[in-house]
Amino acid sequence: MIAAAVSAAVLITAGAFVPADSAAADGIVTAIHPDGRVEWTEARFVKAEENGSHAERVPGTVHQAVLAGDVKIFTAVGSWCASAAAGLATGLDGTGSNPCTRAEFLAAGPDSLDAVKITVKGDVVTRIAEYYHP
Repeated sequence: MIAAAVSAAVLITAGAFVPADSAAADGIVTAIHPDGRVEWTEARFVKAEENGSHAERVPGTVHQAVLAGDVKIFTAVGSWCASAAAGLATGLDGTGSNPCTRAEFLAAGPDSLDAVKITVKGDVVTRIAEYYHP
Protein backbone atom coordinates (compact mmCIF):
# COMPACT_ATOMS: atom_id res chain seq x y z
CA MET A 1 0.00 0.00 0.00
CA ILE A 2 1.12 3.51 0.72
CA ALA A 3 4.43 3.46 2.55
CA ALA A 4 6.06 6.25 4.52
CA ALA A 5 8.25 8.26 2.18
CA VAL A 6 11.16 9.99 3.79
CA SER A 7 13.35 11.99 1.44
CA ALA A 8 16.02 13.06 3.94
CA ALA A 9 17.78 11.71 6.99
CA VAL A 10 15.58 12.19 10.03
CA LEU A 11 16.65 12.72 13.62
CA ILE A 12 14.33 12.57 16.59
CA THR A 13 15.35 14.99 19.31
CA ALA A 14 13.28 15.72 22.43
CA GLY A 15 10.08 14.64 20.68
CA ALA A 16 10.59 16.99 17.74
CA PHE A 17 10.78 15.91 14.11
CA VAL A 18 14.09 17.35 12.84
CA PRO A 19 14.95 16.41 9.25
CA ALA A 20 18.33 17.31 7.75
CA ASP A 21 16.60 19.50 5.13
CA SER A 22 13.02 18.62 4.25
CA ALA A 23 11.12 15.37 4.63
CA ALA A 24 7.63 14.05 3.99
CA ALA A 25 6.19 11.18 5.99
CA ASP A 26 2.83 9.58 6.70
CA GLY A 27 1.30 10.50 10.05
CA ILE A 28 -1.77 10.68 12.23
CA VAL A 29 -2.38 14.09 13.78
CA THR A 30 -2.90 13.74 17.54
CA ALA A 31 -3.13 17.41 18.58
CA ILE A 32 -3.63 20.81 16.97
CA HIS A 33 -2.82 23.78 19.22
CA PRO A 34 -4.17 27.33 18.70
CA ASP A 35 -0.60 28.70 18.58
CA GLY A 36 0.09 26.61 15.46
CA ARG A 37 1.86 23.65 17.04
CA VAL A 38 0.92 20.26 15.63
CA GLU A 39 1.61 16.87 17.19
CA TRP A 40 1.50 13.59 15.29
CA THR A 41 2.64 10.00 15.30
CA GLU A 42 4.05 8.20 12.32
CA ALA A 43 1.52 6.04 10.48
CA ARG A 44 1.73 2.76 8.66
CA PHE A 45 -0.92 1.45 6.33
CA VAL A 46 -2.09 -2.10 6.96
CA LYS A 47 -4.45 -4.31 4.98
CA ALA A 48 -8.06 -4.07 6.07
CA GLU A 49 -11.08 -6.09 5.00
CA GLU A 50 -13.12 -2.96 4.50
CA ASN A 51 -11.82 -0.20 2.16
CA GLY A 52 -8.53 -2.01 1.44
CA SER A 53 -6.27 -0.38 4.03
CA HIS A 54 -6.25 1.29 7.40
CA ALA A 55 -3.75 3.73 8.90
CA GLU A 56 -2.46 2.84 12.35
CA ARG A 57 -0.13 4.67 14.69
CA VAL A 58 3.47 3.52 14.99
CA PRO A 59 4.19 3.32 18.73
CA GLY A 60 6.97 5.52 20.10
CA THR A 61 7.00 7.96 17.17
CA VAL A 62 5.56 11.14 18.66
CA HIS A 63 6.59 14.33 16.82
CA GLN A 64 5.75 18.00 17.04
CA ALA A 65 6.45 21.09 14.97
CA VAL A 66 4.94 24.49 14.30
CA LEU A 67 2.94 25.36 11.18
CA ALA A 68 4.68 27.73 8.79
CA GLY A 69 2.84 31.01 8.26
CA ASP A 70 2.40 30.03 4.61
CA VAL A 71 1.78 26.31 5.23
CA LYS A 72 -0.02 24.51 2.39
CA ILE A 73 -2.92 22.35 3.62
CA PHE A 74 -5.02 20.03 1.47
CA THR A 75 -8.01 17.75 2.02
CA ALA A 76 -9.61 15.17 -0.25
CA VAL A 77 -13.27 15.69 0.65
CA GLY A 78 -13.26 18.84 2.77
CA SER A 79 -15.73 17.89 5.48
CA TRP A 80 -13.74 19.99 8.02
CA CYS A 81 -12.68 22.62 5.50
CA ALA A 82 -15.44 25.02 4.43
CA SER A 83 -13.34 26.70 1.72
CA ALA A 84 -12.64 23.41 -0.11
CA ALA A 85 -14.43 22.83 -3.38
CA ALA A 86 -17.31 20.36 -3.26
CA GLY A 87 -16.54 16.78 -4.22
CA LEU A 88 -13.57 14.47 -4.07
CA ALA A 89 -10.18 15.71 -5.32
CA THR A 90 -6.96 13.74 -4.90
CA GLY A 91 -3.50 13.60 -6.39
CA LEU A 92 -1.81 10.47 -7.72
CA ASP A 93 -0.46 9.65 -4.24
CA GLY A 94 -3.97 9.52 -2.75
CA THR A 95 -3.69 12.76 -0.82
CA GLY A 96 -6.24 15.52 -1.13
CA SER A 97 -5.82 18.40 -3.53
CA ASN A 98 -8.56 20.72 -2.20
CA PRO A 99 -6.72 23.62 -0.52
CA CYS A 100 -7.70 24.69 3.00
CA THR A 101 -6.67 27.66 5.08
CA ARG A 102 -4.37 27.60 8.08
CA ALA A 103 -7.24 28.94 10.21
CA GLU A 104 -9.56 26.10 9.13
CA PHE A 105 -6.91 23.53 10.00
CA LEU A 106 -6.32 25.12 13.43
CA ALA A 107 -10.08 25.04 14.08
CA ALA A 108 -10.34 21.36 13.14
CA GLY A 109 -9.92 18.73 15.80
CA PRO A 110 -7.46 15.91 15.19
CA ASP A 111 -10.41 13.49 15.14
CA SER A 112 -11.64 15.32 12.01
CA LEU A 113 -8.61 14.17 10.01
CA ASP A 114 -7.65 10.83 8.52
CA ALA A 115 -4.00 9.97 7.99
CA VAL A 116 -1.91 12.75 6.46
CA LYS A 117 1.30 13.21 4.56
CA ILE A 118 3.21 15.85 6.50
CA THR A 119 6.22 17.74 5.18
CA VAL A 120 8.63 19.33 7.61
CA LYS A 121 11.63 21.57 6.97
CA GLY A 122 13.77 22.16 10.04
CA ASP A 123 11.20 22.33 12.82
CA VAL A 124 8.46 23.88 10.68
CA VAL A 125 5.55 22.12 8.95
CA THR A 126 5.39 23.39 5.36
CA ARG A 127 2.67 21.09 3.96
CA ILE A 128 -0.08 18.79 5.22
CA ALA A 129 -2.14 16.71 2.81
CA GLU A 130 -4.89 14.48 4.14
CA TYR A 131 -5.13 11.01 2.55
CA TYR A 132 -8.49 10.11 1.06
CA HIS A 133 -10.12 7.22 2.88
CA PRO A 134 -13.70 6.24 2.11
